[in-house]
Amino acid sequence: MSAASDPIVIAGAGVAGLAAAYRLQGRADVPFVLFERSAHVGGHSRTLRYGDFRFDLGGHRFYTKKAQVQELVEDLVGEDLLEVDRLSRVLFNGRFFKYPLGLFNTLKALGIVGAGKAALDYGTMKLRNAFAGAEEEETFEQWALSRFGRYLYEAFFRVYTEKTWGVPCTELSADFAEQRIKGLSFREAVKDAILRKGEDDSPVRRFIYPRYGFGQIPDAMARAVAEPNRILTEHDVIEVEHRDGVITAVVTGRPEGGTMRQPCCEFINCIAVDELVGLLRPAAPPQVRESAAGLRYRSVIVLFLVLNVERVSPDHWIYVPSPEIGFYRLHEPKNWSPEMAPPDRTGLVLEYFCRQGDSYWQKDAKELAHGAAMDLAGMGLIDRDWVSDGAVVRLAKAYPIYNLGYREDLEVLTGYLSRFSNLYNIGRNASFRYTSSDHYMDMGLKAAENVLGHDHDLDEIGREKGYAETWQRDET
Repeated sequence: MSAASDPIVIAGAGVAGLAAAYRLQGRADVPFVLFERSAHVGGHSRTLRYGDFRFDLGGHRFYTKKAQVQELVEDLVGEDLLEVDRLSRVLFNGRFFKYPLGLFNTLKALGIVGAGKAALDYGTMKLRNAFAGAEEEETFEQWALSRFGRYLYEAFFRVYTEKTWGVPCTELSADFAEQRIKGLSFREAVKDAILRKGEDDSPVRRFIYPRYGFGQIPDAMARAVAEPNRILTEHDVIEVEHRDGVITAVVTGRPEGGTMRQPCCEFINCIAVDELVGLLRPAAPPQVRESAAGLRYRSVIVLFLVLNVERVSPDHWIYVPSPEIGFYRLHEPKNWSPEMAPPDRTGLVLEYFCRQGDSYWQKDAKELAHGAAMDLAGMGLIDRDWVSDGAVVRLAKAYPIYNLGYREDLEVLTGYLSRFSNLYNIGRNASFRYTSSDHYMDMGLKAAENVLGHDHDLDEIGREKGYAETWQRDET
């Protein structure tokens, strides 16, 4: 069994694990050790240097309604926090529209004829449901059809969603919509039109951003860790030992070989929940391991391009739902902070949503950059000869996928893991919850507080009703 004098172990130095470490620093009766498998802290929230440029692994703005998370970031970054006026667009039907699109602007983008067809189809669907009864909403397609009708669903929602998640909408759980697309309907779009709002007024129009990239936040949390506490990078957790409902020790491996066994009194885990199940010793029961194998993830390729021009656009994000274009989203870091690029040049960050091992995943940087330059030129954003250099970062398991059946598999895993009295699962993949960075920081802070004697319900973080800003809230 573990002893009370054994250290606290944290697995994973993303924003959740680092937030837990930051809260424990100087407060716990025993020290902690944080293990990170990579050579860097920050996880997917890192900011990378490439020559004279900086770029995030996807655009990570900061916004929160949680006071303690806001205070945390302000304490960490201080005067380096910039206020940014949000400006984003989406390429839809060959034209750029302000983003988030919202239903009113979607109808506007469809044109008079398209909007008329959408209205007629919506009315027909409502009449049919009135007589035959509405279909049970198990899939994303059923959820979207019941709110928008077939025409609007096919024109925008299906294409956008299937490109992003790589899953047919008939195989994507309605839970995705319930967690990510809140408070939106065709009726609300018409109401907006009548009231002449013209745009969804719920999304945050301003956000804060660290001067030297989002990675300033996890870097500052890591710098706050001092002896006797430790952060050990390039320590990959390869076994998690347990006995009588208690996590007793964690075994890590090093790139150069060899292992390290660390007994623990508490275990704060950010490892993907399906991976954690596979690391348990003694092994989890077969049915639990089978459920772990049923969870799926979306991977992301981040392509950074150096361009020999001062600026490409004023946008923070540009979204590209078109299936003919490989990347899903791009952002220009210089528009977030002038410190992200030299004055006379700029960079673009393009995100390709893919499956680990598929054709996109296997493309090299040169091939990706060539295709991206052609696509960007075709969109009218750049001339191909502006691109002078590029780099690629591959992020496995970037987002959990809410495919049909995931909930049942996840319930089996969480039910089994709940028997461990000193285990706290936090972060995107450990909780298998796609929310936002402020939620993951909140998980870390509250997991640490539970270690210190509080009783926060970690499972409720990110489920707050009305928290999401808009149905397309992907800026995490």
